[in-house]
Amino acid sequence: MEKLRLVLVGVEGAVNLGMIARLCENFDVDELYLVSPKASIEEAREYAVRAARRLDEAVIVESLEEALEGSSLSLCTSAKASWRDPLRLPLHPRKAAEIAAGVKGTVALVMGRESVGLTREELSKCDLMVTIPTSPRYRALNLANATAILLYELYQARRSETEEMVDSRYVRLVEKYVESLARILVPDERRRREVIVSLRRLAARNVGYEKDLRSLLYLLSRACNLIEGCRSEDASKM
Repeated sequence: MEKLRLVLVGVEGAVNLGMIARLCENFDVDELYLVSPKASIEEAREYAVRAARRLDEAVIVESLEEALEGSSLSLCTSAKASWRDPLRLPLHPRKAAEIAAGVKGTVALVMGRESVGLTREELSKCDLMVTIPTSPRYRALNLANATAILLYELYQARRSETEEMVDSRYVRLVEKYVESLARILVPDERRRREVIVSLRRLAARNVGYEKDLRSLLYLLSRACNLIEGCRSEDASKM
């Protein structure tokens, strides 16, 4: 990864915001984006101490889409995981960090609101979903604590980068072809969205295996070319 962008969606507490600004200094975060923050940035400065400049330099946007612009890979976080729900298939923080470290460009780590986390719509906009393993007696972590754990894993993986970084554009290509095919082959809208998310995340989990992704892309492009109405030109322009 060439840059690490931390995205806080709807952060509600000034204490958490200030502590997270300090974490940005601790773990070499390159960019801090705030999506419609509820917390007082001025109050958060008190808790940021010597990292207050991070709050001054933060990019404030209105939507998650804006915060993710220009990123090569996005990691959403949630305490709720499910092997039956494509949106909530869990990925261990260390595995997510290993994947992120090998990606060219900017990696975005997206943290949700203290009260309700990220919505399903927001989760669907990310390439992967990361869940921190915790006791089933109390799964939810404080926002600043969860951010610290994930930034630590990303920091360690980033420091140990040894192999050449790969182009995550393959994930976008897979998504484009799957979208084109699913419009024709999957009439049910809800099921179609699940298929698109599942295959995009399958590609994202394997972004480091370029040969495998190229094989998948070859098959998808051949299928698209053979099916009338499949708009493969969307992908060919990338």
